Amino acid sequence: MRANCKRQVTIDDGCVPVTALVIGMMDNNCFIVADGREQGAPAMVVDPAGDAEAIQKALGWFKLEAIVCTHDHNDHLVALPELAAATGAKVISSNADSRIIEKGQPGYFGDWDAVAPVHVDRKVNDGDTIKLGSLEFRVMLTPGHTKGGICLYLPGFDGKPGVVFTGDTLFRGATGRVDFEGGNANEMRASLKKLGKLPDSTIVFPGHEGLTTIGIERHRVIEAF
Repeated sequence: MRANCKRQVTIDDGCVPVTALVIGMMDNNCFIVADGREQGAPAMVVDPAGDAEAIQKALGWFKLEAIVCTHDHNDHLVALPELAAATGAKVISSNADSRIIEKGQPGYFGDWDAVAPVHVDRKVNDGDTIKLGSLEFRVMLTPGHTKGGICLYLPGFDGKPGVVFTGDTLFRGATGRVDFEGGNANEMRASLKKLGKLPDSTIVFPGHEGLTTIGIERHRVIEAF
């Protein structure tokens, strides 16, 4: 079952343009980042939810080099097997969550969210970097929603704020749930404190719903959790 893209927009407010797709049966955010705008520019997909065909269409003339999974939940991975097979892009996840990604998962809500096993080419840990052309993203291990949840932070440059992809760790006005298997409230609290060390201007690209900033979420979520 395909879940076509419901909305697509490119955000230029941060230090790098980010294309956001609202996609899948649970209105997931899937993000595309490229180092440049020219044909063949290296690109990365963060959280391949929903429909591989729609993601490939949104990639356009960019060359997909990496697919980063912020955590191991089905709704963020539905397009992963097809997208990885079609493009040959390297699959990246945390070391902790890679076990489930490589094992595969039955659907929670039917066949539409079942995810076949996918080999994880690179298993990252806290403090590792992911390079995309001239861009260098810092991996932040942020357990709490899952044991191996990660965020990707790109510091600001050229007078523009940095960006952070937070998966289901931090949303606009909320956090990811901590009552699922692998969730832990104390770990989530520590992860939020880690995110709270980023500059207030950092733009937050979450796994669901709209964008926000670290500064906005500092008082209403990060320090209040």
